[in-house]
Amino acid sequence: MSEVKLPTLGRQVHYFPNDADSHAANNGADVLPATVVQGFSKNLNLAVTCMNPDGPVVLRYSVPHKSEATTDRPYWDWPEIK
Repeated sequence: MSEVKLPTLGRQVHYFPNDADSHAANNGADVLPATVVQGFSKNLNLAVTCMNPDGPVVLRYSVPHKSEATTDRPYWDWPEIK
């Protein structure tokens, strides 16, 4: 497996929520845009943008990269290049 390129502050990544994430679950999306607000190791603190009546941006802390995530935990990854 190749080394994960870590994003810098302010970069956009994709956030993949799990079913327990009520803000993202209300949005109905499988993937949401997120801005990196702090990074350390492969975990990131993210400002996740979602269409939610409780607020358009929610903070998620210590979100692991896809390569480190367990099946029941949200994770982040780089946007797919098409």
